Amino acid sequence: MRDNKWSALVAFICGAAVGALAGIYFAPKSGKEMREDLSDQWEEGTRRARKAGAKVARHAQEMAEQVQQSVSDLADAGMRAARKINPS
Repeated sequence: MRDNKWSALVAFICGAAVGALAGIYFAPKSGKEMREDLSDQWEEGTRRARKAGAKVARHAQEMAEQVQQSVSDLADAGMRAARKINPS
């Protein structure tokens, strides 16, 4: 059983090494180009996330204002109804 674990581990490490070497060998771009592409994609993703976050924040603010207005309207209506029931 112990030999099987070591054999599986060695096979996994060899497979990973062969895969990494094949990836490096067949890579269409140099390391510098790949890093630049990844950096550009990261910046684009960050920009999109910030834009989406701002949109969500704006929408949440609008909803909060609507809720606040609705609560205020309900409170005013309640006060008017209370005055009608118990005029002072």
